[in-house]
Amino acid sequence: MFILKSEQVDFCTLSRRAGEQSVQLPGIEYQRKLYIKGEIYNQEEKYTGIEKARQKVLERKGQPMILVEDCGTITLWYYDKTVEKVNPLVTLDLQKLVAAMRNVGGLQIKERQFHLKSYQQCFVGSAAVDWLIAYLDISREDAVRVGQRLIDEDWIHHVLDEQAFQDGYFFYRFRWDEQ
Repeated sequence: MFILKSEQVDFCTLSRRAGEQSVQLPGIEYQRKLYIKGEIYNQEEKYTGIEKARQKVLERKGQPMILVEDCGTITLWYYDKTVEKVNPLVTLDLQKLVAAMRNVGGLQIKERQFHLKSYQQCFVGSAAVDWLIAYLDISREDAVRVGQRLIDEDWIHHVLDEQAFQDGYFFYRFRWDEQ
């Protein structure tokens, strides 16, 4: 059992199968192991929490556990090999993302021309990829996946509805900007 600071672990969302459904749980990843959230103790109960964690280690025959200190609390986290880490791109709030894309510091949405034809209120796919990489701190491939998810869930579309989302000089428009 370890006592760690919150900066030493990666907080994440975990998934566990419950019959036909999948249940999402708060979790942490530490040294490539996944832990589910257990009991929380406030700072005054810190030593009580440590004692209870020791008891649980004995009860669970040495199952790995971690205590994490964060903002005046100490939380017991249990190792669980039955859970999986949820890809954060799957749980991404697209409504908030689109709001940021359209806000100051977001994408440059303007009239553009290609082959002597004008397209109103659009942005360039490669510029969106660059912005997503910087904003979400993700890889180029993941940024393209997010762009395609935006198309699949009808937030954006290719100006001629001829392209999937691509990292190139292709024009896309937000659905509510249609002419």
